[in-house]
This record gives sequence, structure tokens and C-alpha cells, in this order.
Amino acid sequence: MKNKTNLGIKLDHLYRMTDSIGILEHSVIATPDLREGYCVDDNARALRVALRVKEKKLVDIYLKFLVSAAGKYSFKNDLNQNLVWENEGLGENFGRAMAGLADTAKLGLRDDQKLTGMFLFDLYVKYIEKVEPIRSKAWLIYGLLVRDQCSPKLESVLENYIKVKISQKKIGQMSKYDFKKIAKRLSEELITSYEKNSDISWRWFEDKITYDIGRLPWALFWAYSVFGDIKYLNIAKESLDFLLEQIDNKKLDCFSFPGYRGWFEKNGNRSIFGQQPIEAGSVVEACTEAFLVTREKKYLDWAKKALDWYYGKNVLGATMVDQNTGGVYDGLEKEGVNLNQGAEALLSYLLARFSFEA
Repeated sequence: MKNKTNLGIKLDHLYRMTDSIGILEHSVIATPDLREGYCVDDNARALRVALRVKEKKLVDIYLKFLVSAAGKYSFKNDLNQNLVWENEGLGENFGRAMAGLADTAKLGLRDDQKLTGMFLFDLYVKYIEKVEPIRSKAWLIYGLLVRDQCSPKLESVLENYIKVKISQKKIGQMSKYDFKKIAKRLSEELITSYEKNSDISWRWFEDKITYDIGRLPWALFWAYSVFGDIKYLNIAKESLDFLLEQIDNKKLDCFSFPGYRGWFEKNGNRSIFGQQPIEAGSVVEACTEAFLVTREKKYLDWAKKALDWYYGKNVLGATMVDQNTGGVYDGLEKEGVNLNQGAEALLSYLLARFSFEA
């Protein structure tokens, strides 16, 4: 595939990691590692990137991957090197897949792509009530609110398509759902989790700060932008401000994110190493959304600081973007930089760039 650029972003590694099946999950340095296979999490992220760079062929590849992953009640997450699907469930892979489909439904580059996103999204809405992971709920809030914004003209086309599929006995009857109502319920569940776990010195949704850290306040900023409930705005700001305070290393003037070897616990225990690019990316997205909602410049400044983490403003002073390959290194370890350039690292960076520069 030929190389492309968008907003000055080098996309060589995106094309390198992508084959006719989808985007591979891992690499050895910058060489894709087929042994590790593919996953829905990354292909859903890659789909969102492809929509934003307006590359129809990539959208087709990643959307085909999600169609292939569709299971009985969710999406199977892992496709191994023998092309055998594994691990169907309602975890974060479900939330990310639904967000990717919603983006396709709204931003698809052809009507057939939009209709595929709409149909597959609607097919799995009924299973949302069974979702428990809080980050999956955050992704679903976004997905439901985006899906609600789709073309009324295409909604009519979709209705006719569903009638045909039912008449062919390919699918059963599909109920109509109030996407906003479901998103409202999930937003309230995020609020409940926040109220259960937070106190005067701990303003967070769980008893530790872990993975994809900006996603929870990000979802509530999205909810506030649609519903206008001041409670959502207040908790989104409280939690994001608390998060920024926890990750701000004032001595080094950089963000220091929770490392996956122990995260940041409420009791004060902290793991500094094992920091991953997804944390920087999610903070960029959360702060950018906060700025769009509040117009408070401090959030734009924080977003820039999180983006700078990729360019060396981190605890090791290490540049995380490989200018030669266009890839992003997988993380910061005590011994140094993990030079592998997997899909999650790359996609978190690209989505952060699109969020900040759009």
C-alpha cells in the first residue's frame, strides 16, 4: 500500500501493520509479528483512524474485520495466526467495536459503509444492558450518541434492508431502540461508580487509576454536550482535574502515567514504569473534549502536555515516535524504551493527533 500523510502525520507504519485481513496487534521492533495475530480492539481503533484520513480501502479492510468478528451476542476479540477466532465477550472490545461502527455509520466514505456500520451496531444494541466493565460503558456512551446522529435518509434504507433480511430468515425481528435513553442510563451508571469510589481526597471512578485513563471523564464530557446535565459536567471536570493532578510530575515538568505493573492505587502505591502510549492518547482526547465543552484554555494546555509525552516530555526524556518508520514505541520501562511498535501504541497516537489538531 502506498504511503499517505494527513495533518503532517506519517502513516507508513499504519500501512506496514495492515494486510488484507486487518491490522496486526504486535510487532518485533517495526516488523509486524503474525504470530501474535489480530484483535478487534485494534481494528476498531484503526477503523476510526481510517475514517479520519478518508482512506476507503482501509475502512473496507477494518470494517470487514469487525463484520467477521461478529458473534452470537458480541464480537470475538482475537484472531490467531491460523485465522481461528477466540474470546467472545462484552468487555472493552465490545465497547470499542460499537464505537468504531458508530463512527462508520456517521463518517463512512460511501453509503454502503455507513449502512453496514448502522446495521451491525443496531444488531448488538440489545446486549448493552449486560455490559459491566466501566470503560466499555464509556465507549458505548460515545457510540450511542454518535449513532443517534446518522442520516435520516439512510435510516429508511436500513429499515427496508432489515425487512429483506427478516423475510429471508437471516435475522430475527429487530427492536427499535432509543439510543439517547440508553446512553443516559450508562452515564448515570458512571456517575454511580464515581460516587461509590470517590471521597474528599480521591476523585475517581474506581479505587485505582489504571488503563485508558482519560476515557471515563471523556465519556461524561460527551454526555454533557448532548444532555446538558450539569452533574455530568461537574463530575467530568472534577475527575479530569484530579487525574491531571495525579499524573503531573512537577519536578520534571511532564506527565508520568500509571504503569501497568501496578497502576496508581488509592492507598498511595504507584507503579511508574510500564507506562503506555494509550494513557497519553486518552488524556489528549479527554482534555481536548473538555476544552471544546468548557472553552477553558487550561485543558488545551494539558492536552498539549500529554501530546508532548510522545515527543520526549516524559520521565525518561525519550522520544516515543520513530521518525524513520512512523511507528510509536510500546512503552517506558525501568530499563529504557520498549522498541516494539505495536498497533495500540500507534493508533493511540494517531487518534490523539486527530483529536488535538482537528
